Amino acid sequence: MPTTHTVNSPVTPGVAPIPVYRLLEPDLLSTRDGLMDFVRNKPEPPNLQDCAPPRTKDTEDTDVPDTDPRMMYHGNLPCVSTPDVTRGLLDARRTLRTNRFRRAGKRTSMIIDGCAGKTTLLAQIARAYQGLLEVERRPDNEWTPVVYVNVPPRHECNLDWSLPFADFFGMDHTLNLDKRTYRSTDMTEPVIHAMKESGTSLICIDGIDRIHSNDVTTAFDYFDCLQARLPTSIIYCGNSAADIVKEALHQRRNSRRPEQSEQFRTPLPVMRIRPIPFHKGHEDPWRTVLMDYDKNLRLHHHVPGAGRLLDFDEQLHERTGGYMDTLDQLLCQTAQQSIEDGTEAITEEGLNDMIAGRDDPDDDRE
Repeated sequence: MPTTHTVNSPVTPGVAPIPVYRLLEPDLLSTRDGLMDFVRNKPEPPNLQDCAPPRTKDTEDTDVPDTDPRMMYHGNLPCVSTPDVTRGLLDARRTLRTNRFRRAGKRTSMIIDGCAGKTTLLAQIARAYQGLLEVERRPDNEWTPVVYVNVPPRHECNLDWSLPFADFFGMDHTLNLDKRTYRSTDMTEPVIHAMKESGTSLICIDGIDRIHSNDVTTAFDYFDCLQARLPTSIIYCGNSAADIVKEALHQRRNSRRPEQSEQFRTPLPVMRIRPIPFHKGHEDPWRTVLMDYDKNLRLHHHVPGAGRLLDFDEQLHERTGGYMDTLDQLLCQTAQQSIEDGTEAITEEGLNDMIAGRDDPDDDRE
Protein backbone atom coordinates (compact mmCIF):
# COMPACT_ATOMS: atom_id res chain seq x y z
CA MET A 1 0.00 0.00 0.00
CA PRO A 2 1.56 3.35 -0.99
CA THR A 3 2.41 5.80 1.72
CA THR A 4 -0.02 8.70 1.81
CA HIS A 5 -0.45 11.92 3.70
CA THR A 6 -3.38 14.27 4.03
CA VAL A 7 -3.57 17.90 3.03
CA ASN A 8 -6.27 20.49 3.38
CA SER A 9 -7.24 21.19 -0.22
CA PRO A 10 -7.47 24.92 -0.94
CA VAL A 11 -10.02 24.21 -3.69
CA THR A 12 -12.32 21.62 -2.14
CA PRO A 13 -12.91 21.87 1.61
CA GLY A 14 -12.04 18.84 3.64
CA VAL A 15 -9.17 16.43 3.82
CA ALA A 16 -8.18 14.13 0.98
CA PRO A 17 -5.44 11.48 0.91
CA ILE A 18 -2.73 12.19 -1.65
CA PRO A 19 0.19 9.86 -2.47
CA VAL A 20 3.37 11.29 -1.02
CA TYR A 21 5.77 9.98 -3.63
CA ARG A 22 5.08 9.50 -7.30
CA LEU A 23 7.19 9.60 -10.40
CA LEU A 24 7.27 13.17 -11.68
CA GLU A 25 6.89 14.14 -15.32
CA PRO A 26 9.50 16.34 -17.06
CA ASP A 27 8.81 20.08 -17.15
CA LEU A 28 6.33 19.68 -14.33
CA LEU A 29 6.35 23.36 -13.40
CA SER A 30 5.80 24.55 -16.97
CA THR A 31 2.21 23.31 -17.04
CA ARG A 32 -0.65 24.82 -15.08
CA ASP A 33 -1.58 21.54 -13.40
CA GLY A 34 2.02 20.81 -12.53
CA LEU A 35 2.63 24.24 -11.02
CA MET A 36 -0.60 24.06 -9.02
CA ASP A 37 0.42 20.66 -7.70
CA PHE A 38 3.80 22.04 -6.67
CA VAL A 39 2.26 25.11 -5.01
CA ARG A 40 -0.46 23.36 -3.06
CA ASN A 41 0.94 19.94 -2.16
CA LYS A 42 4.01 19.60 0.02
CA PRO A 43 4.74 15.91 0.63
CA GLU A 44 5.67 15.01 4.19
CA PRO A 45 8.70 12.82 5.00
CA PRO A 46 7.81 9.13 5.38
CA ASN A 47 7.24 7.78 8.86
CA LEU A 48 9.83 5.10 9.55
CA GLN A 49 7.27 3.12 11.51
CA ASP A 50 5.26 2.74 8.30
CA CYS A 51 8.28 1.70 6.20
CA ALA A 52 10.11 -1.56 5.75
CA PRO A 53 12.65 -2.35 8.48
CA PRO A 54 16.38 -2.00 7.76
CA ARG A 55 17.96 -4.72 5.69
CA THR A 56 19.47 -7.75 7.42
CA LYS A 57 21.46 -10.79 6.34
CA ASP A 58 18.15 -12.47 5.57
CA THR A 59 17.18 -9.73 3.11
CA GLU A 60 20.55 -9.05 1.47
CA ASP A 61 19.59 -10.98 -1.65
CA THR A 62 16.42 -8.95 -2.09
CA ASP A 63 16.77 -5.69 -4.01
CA VAL A 64 15.17 -2.53 -2.68
CA PRO A 65 13.01 -1.22 -5.55
CA ASP A 66 13.71 2.27 -6.83
CA THR A 67 10.04 3.06 -6.22
CA ASP A 68 10.31 2.27 -2.51
CA PRO A 69 8.86 5.34 -0.71
CA ARG A 70 12.09 6.14 1.11
CA MET A 71 14.21 5.67 -2.02
CA MET A 72 11.98 8.14 -3.85
CA TYR A 73 11.96 10.55 -0.93
CA HIS A 74 15.75 10.59 -0.62
CA GLY A 75 16.04 11.08 -4.37
CA ASN A 76 14.33 14.45 -3.98
CA LEU A 77 14.79 15.72 -0.44
CA PRO A 78 12.78 18.78 0.68
CA CYS A 79 14.20 22.12 -0.40
CA VAL A 80 16.80 23.53 1.96
CA SER A 81 16.98 27.30 2.11
CA THR A 82 20.37 28.96 1.81
CA PRO A 83 21.10 32.55 2.89
CA ASP A 84 20.79 33.70 -0.75
CA VAL A 85 17.47 31.89 -1.23
CA THR A 86 16.12 33.34 2.01
CA ARG A 87 17.19 36.82 0.99
CA GLY A 88 15.81 36.34 -2.52
CA LEU A 89 12.39 35.35 -1.18
CA LEU A 90 12.34 38.46 0.98
CA ASP A 91 13.38 40.76 -1.87
CA ALA A 92 10.84 39.21 -4.23
CA ARG A 93 8.04 39.54 -1.69
CA ARG A 94 8.78 43.23 -1.17
CA THR A 95 8.92 43.98 -4.90
CA LEU A 96 5.81 41.97 -5.78
CA ARG A 97 3.87 43.49 -2.89
CA THR A 98 4.52 46.98 -4.24
CA ASN A 99 3.78 45.92 -7.82
CA ARG A 100 0.33 44.65 -6.90
CA PHE A 101 -0.95 48.13 -6.12
CA ARG A 102 0.44 50.01 -9.11
CA ARG A 103 -2.51 51.15 -11.22
CA ALA A 104 -0.58 52.45 -14.21
CA GLY A 105 2.76 51.83 -15.87
CA LYS A 106 4.78 48.66 -16.30
CA ARG A 107 5.48 46.75 -13.12
CA THR A 108 9.06 46.26 -11.98
CA SER A 109 10.57 42.96 -13.14
CA MET A 110 13.37 41.04 -11.42
CA ILE A 111 16.37 38.90 -12.30
CA ILE A 112 17.77 35.71 -10.75
CA ASP A 113 21.42 35.08 -11.58
CA GLY A 114 24.34 33.13 -10.19
CA CYS A 115 25.26 29.50 -9.68
CA ALA A 116 23.11 26.38 -9.34
CA GLY A 117 20.03 27.01 -7.25
CA LYS A 118 18.43 29.69 -9.41
CA THR A 119 15.51 27.52 -10.46
CA THR A 120 14.98 26.51 -6.84
CA LEU A 121 14.62 30.17 -5.87
CA LEU A 122 12.33 30.87 -8.84
CA ALA A 123 10.05 27.96 -7.93
CA GLN A 124 9.97 28.95 -4.26
CA ILE A 125 9.04 32.52 -5.19
CA ALA A 126 6.18 31.20 -7.35
CA ARG A 127 4.95 29.02 -4.49
CA ALA A 128 5.27 31.75 -1.85
CA TYR A 129 3.61 34.43 -4.00
CA GLN A 130 0.61 32.29 -4.85
CA GLY A 131 0.39 31.15 -1.24
CA LEU A 132 0.07 34.75 -0.10
CA LEU A 133 -2.63 35.46 -2.66
CA GLU A 134 -4.58 32.36 -1.67
CA VAL A 135 -4.93 33.81 1.83
CA GLU A 136 -6.99 36.61 0.27
CA ARG A 137 -8.85 34.72 -2.42
CA ARG A 138 -10.38 31.30 -2.56
CA PRO A 139 -8.73 29.45 -5.48
CA ASP A 140 -10.77 27.91 -8.26
CA ASN A 141 -10.08 25.95 -11.43
CA GLU A 142 -9.57 29.06 -13.56
CA TRP A 143 -7.56 31.41 -11.34
CA THR A 144 -3.88 31.31 -12.37
CA PRO A 145 -1.90 34.07 -10.61
CA VAL A 146 1.47 32.60 -11.63
CA VAL A 147 2.60 31.40 -15.07
CA TYR A 148 5.89 29.47 -15.32
CA VAL A 149 7.60 28.84 -18.67
CA ASN A 150 10.95 27.61 -19.92
CA VAL A 151 12.61 29.30 -22.88
CA PRO A 152 11.79 27.19 -25.95
CA PRO A 153 14.50 25.79 -28.22
CA ARG A 154 13.22 28.01 -31.06
CA HIS A 155 12.66 31.67 -30.33
CA GLU A 156 12.77 33.71 -33.52
CA CYS A 157 9.30 35.27 -33.68
CA ASN A 158 6.07 35.78 -31.77
CA LEU A 159 4.85 32.38 -32.87
CA ASP A 160 7.72 30.63 -31.10
CA TRP A 161 7.48 32.76 -27.96
CA SER A 162 3.74 32.28 -27.63
CA LEU A 163 3.93 28.49 -27.66
CA PRO A 164 5.39 27.83 -24.18
CA PHE A 165 2.69 30.08 -22.72
CA ALA A 166 0.04 28.18 -24.70
CA ASP A 167 1.52 24.89 -23.51
CA PHE A 168 1.33 26.09 -19.91
CA PHE A 169 -2.44 26.58 -20.27
CA GLY A 170 -2.84 23.34 -22.26
CA MET A 171 -3.97 25.09 -25.44
CA ASP A 172 -3.91 23.29 -28.78
CA HIS A 173 -1.79 25.39 -31.14
CA THR A 174 -1.56 23.17 -34.23
CA LEU A 175 -3.46 23.48 -37.49
CA ASN A 176 -4.20 20.53 -39.75
CA LEU A 177 -3.26 21.37 -43.34
CA ASP A 178 -4.81 19.06 -45.95
CA LYS A 179 -5.08 16.46 -43.17
CA ARG A 180 -1.44 15.52 -43.74
CA THR A 181 0.81 18.04 -42.06
CA TYR A 182 0.65 20.14 -38.95
CA ARG A 183 2.03 23.56 -38.12
CA SER A 184 1.74 25.77 -35.07
CA THR A 185 0.03 29.12 -35.09
CA ASP A 186 0.75 32.32 -33.15
CA MET A 187 -1.07 31.98 -29.81
CA THR A 188 -0.35 35.46 -28.45
CA GLU A 189 -3.94 36.67 -28.40
CA PRO A 190 -5.41 33.51 -26.82
CA VAL A 191 -2.59 33.51 -24.25
CA ILE A 192 -3.15 37.16 -23.30
CA HIS A 193 -6.87 36.53 -23.05
CA ALA A 194 -6.27 33.50 -20.82
CA MET A 195 -3.95 35.44 -18.51
CA LYS A 196 -6.41 38.33 -18.26
CA GLU A 197 -9.31 36.04 -17.47
CA SER A 198 -7.33 33.98 -14.95
CA GLY A 199 -5.81 36.95 -13.11
CA THR A 200 -2.15 36.29 -13.89
CA SER A 201 0.11 38.78 -12.12
CA LEU A 202 3.49 37.01 -12.15
CA ILE A 203 5.34 35.40 -15.07
CA CYS A 204 8.39 33.27 -14.28
CA ILE A 205 10.72 32.76 -17.25
CA ASP A 206 13.41 30.16 -16.66
CA GLY A 207 16.41 29.44 -18.88
CA ILE A 208 16.81 32.82 -20.58
CA ASP A 209 20.46 31.93 -21.18
CA ARG A 210 19.13 29.80 -24.05
CA ILE A 211 18.21 32.96 -25.96
CA HIS A 212 20.70 33.42 -28.80
CA SER A 213 22.40 36.82 -29.00
CA ASN A 214 20.70 37.70 -32.28
CA ASP A 215 17.29 36.85 -30.79
CA VAL A 216 17.57 38.94 -27.62
CA THR A 217 15.80 42.03 -28.96
CA THR A 218 12.93 39.99 -30.42
CA ALA A 219 12.48 38.10 -27.18
CA PHE A 220 12.35 41.17 -24.98
CA ASP A 221 10.07 42.95 -27.42
CA TYR A 222 7.68 40.07 -26.85
CA PHE A 223 8.03 40.20 -23.06
CA ASP A 224 7.51 43.96 -23.18
CA CYS A 225 4.36 43.40 -25.22
CA LEU A 226 2.98 41.09 -22.54
CA GLN A 227 3.67 43.62 -19.79
CA ALA A 228 2.16 46.44 -21.83
CA ARG A 229 -1.12 44.54 -22.06
CA LEU A 230 -1.16 42.73 -18.73
CA PRO A 231 -0.65 43.90 -15.11
CA THR A 232 2.15 41.41 -14.54
CA SER A 233 5.62 41.26 -13.06
CA ILE A 234 8.26 39.11 -14.78
CA ILE A 235 11.17 37.27 -13.17
CA TYR A 236 13.98 36.36 -15.58
CA CYS A 237 16.12 33.42 -14.46
CA GLY A 238 19.22 31.83 -15.99
CA ASN A 239 22.99 31.77 -16.24
CA SER A 240 24.34 35.32 -16.71
CA ALA A 241 20.74 36.54 -16.64
CA ALA A 242 21.76 40.02 -15.46
CA ASP A 243 24.07 40.48 -18.46
CA ILE A 244 21.45 39.13 -20.89
CA VAL A 245 18.74 41.46 -19.60
CA LYS A 246 21.15 44.39 -19.58
CA GLU A 247 22.12 43.69 -23.20
CA ALA A 248 18.50 43.32 -24.24
CA LEU A 249 17.33 46.54 -22.64
CA HIS A 250 20.38 48.38 -23.95
CA GLN A 251 19.75 47.21 -27.51
CA ARG A 252 16.08 48.13 -27.33
CA ARG A 253 16.84 51.59 -25.94
CA ASN A 254 19.58 52.28 -28.52
CA SER A 255 17.29 51.20 -31.36
CA ARG A 256 14.93 53.97 -30.31
CA ARG A 257 17.52 56.54 -29.21
CA PRO A 258 20.70 56.37 -31.30
CA GLU A 259 22.24 59.17 -29.26
CA GLN A 260 21.96 57.15 -26.03
CA SER A 261 25.23 56.88 -24.11
CA GLU A 262 27.01 53.55 -24.07
CA GLN A 263 26.87 53.63 -20.28
CA PHE A 264 23.74 51.73 -19.35
CA ARG A 265 22.67 49.97 -16.21
CA THR A 266 19.56 47.82 -15.99
CA PRO A 267 16.96 49.23 -13.60
CA LEU A 268 15.87 45.73 -12.60
CA PRO A 269 16.85 44.33 -9.19
CA VAL A 270 19.07 41.25 -9.27
CA MET A 271 18.84 38.32 -6.85
CA ARG A 272 22.07 36.30 -6.88
CA ILE A 273 22.76 32.72 -5.88
CA ARG A 274 26.34 32.06 -4.80
CA PRO A 275 28.27 29.08 -3.40
CA ILE A 276 28.05 28.93 0.39
CA PRO A 277 31.38 29.85 2.00
CA PHE A 278 32.98 27.86 4.80
CA HIS A 279 36.06 29.23 6.50
CA LYS A 280 37.20 30.24 9.96
CA GLY A 281 34.83 32.77 11.43
CA HIS A 282 32.19 32.08 8.78
CA GLU A 283 31.05 28.53 9.46
CA ASP A 284 27.42 29.11 10.42
CA PRO A 285 25.76 29.36 6.96
CA TRP A 286 27.22 26.04 5.77
CA ARG A 287 26.57 24.27 9.06
CA THR A 288 22.98 25.56 9.12
CA VAL A 289 22.39 24.08 5.67
CA LEU A 290 23.81 20.74 6.80
CA MET A 291 21.56 20.77 9.87
CA ASP A 292 18.52 21.29 7.64
CA TYR A 293 19.52 18.28 5.57
CA ASP A 294 20.18 16.39 8.80
CA LYS A 295 16.59 17.03 9.94
CA ASN A 296 15.17 15.83 6.62
CA LEU A 297 16.90 12.44 6.47
CA ARG A 298 14.75 9.41 7.24
CA LEU A 299 17.18 6.57 7.86
CA HIS A 300 16.80 3.91 10.55
CA HIS A 301 20.20 4.57 12.11
CA HIS A 302 20.01 8.34 11.85
CA VAL A 303 18.37 10.63 14.40
CA PRO A 304 16.92 13.63 12.53
CA GLY A 305 18.26 16.88 13.93
CA ALA A 306 21.01 15.26 16.00
CA GLY A 307 23.68 16.93 13.88
CA ARG A 308 25.40 13.86 12.51
CA LEU A 309 26.14 15.61 9.20
CA LEU A 310 28.10 18.29 11.05
CA ASP A 311 30.80 15.66 11.60
CA PHE A 312 31.46 15.87 7.85
CA ASP A 313 31.22 19.64 7.40
CA GLU A 314 34.77 20.15 6.08
CA GLN A 315 34.68 17.04 3.92
CA LEU A 316 31.32 17.96 2.39
CA HIS A 317 32.44 21.50 1.61
CA GLU A 318 35.67 20.28 0.06
CA ARG A 319 33.75 17.78 -2.07
CA THR A 320 31.10 20.26 -3.22
CA GLY A 321 32.77 23.69 -3.11
CA GLY A 322 29.68 25.01 -1.33
CA TYR A 323 27.43 24.43 -4.38
CA MET A 324 23.98 23.27 -3.38
CA ASP A 325 23.32 21.16 -6.47
CA THR A 326 26.42 19.06 -5.82
CA LEU A 327 25.73 18.77 -2.10
CA ASP A 328 22.16 17.68 -2.73
CA GLN A 329 23.20 15.05 -5.26
CA LEU A 330 25.93 13.70 -2.99
CA LEU A 331 23.69 13.40 0.07
CA CYS A 332 20.77 11.95 -1.87
CA GLN A 333 22.95 9.27 -3.49
CA THR A 334 24.58 8.37 -0.19
CA ALA A 335 21.25 8.15 1.64
CA GLN A 336 19.73 5.91 -1.04
CA GLN A 337 22.78 3.65 -1.03
CA SER A 338 22.60 3.36 2.76
CA ILE A 339 19.02 2.10 2.42
CA GLU A 340 20.08 -0.41 -0.21
CA ASP A 341 23.05 -1.81 1.71
CA GLY A 342 21.45 -1.64 5.17
CA THR A 343 23.83 0.95 6.61
CA GLU A 344 20.88 3.31 7.16
CA ALA A 345 23.10 6.30 7.97
CA ILE A 346 25.39 8.81 6.28
CA THR A 347 28.94 7.63 6.87
CA GLU A 348 32.38 8.71 5.74
CA GLU A 349 32.76 5.46 3.84
CA GLY A 350 29.46 6.00 2.12
CA LEU A 351 30.32 9.56 1.10
CA ASN A 352 33.72 8.53 -0.20
CA ASP A 353 32.15 5.84 -2.34
CA MET A 354 30.03 8.36 -4.24
CA ILE A 355 31.09 10.37 -7.27
CA ALA A 356 30.15 14.02 -7.29
CA GLY A 357 30.87 17.07 -9.37
CA ARG A 358 33.69 19.42 -8.37
CA ASP A 359 35.72 16.54 -6.94
CA ASP A 360 39.49 16.58 -7.05
CA PRO A 361 40.46 15.13 -10.44
CA ASP A 362 42.96 12.83 -8.68
CA ASP A 363 40.29 10.36 -7.61
CA ASP A 364 41.97 7.72 -5.46
CA ARG A 365 38.90 5.58 -4.79
CA GLU A 366 39.50 1.89 -5.25
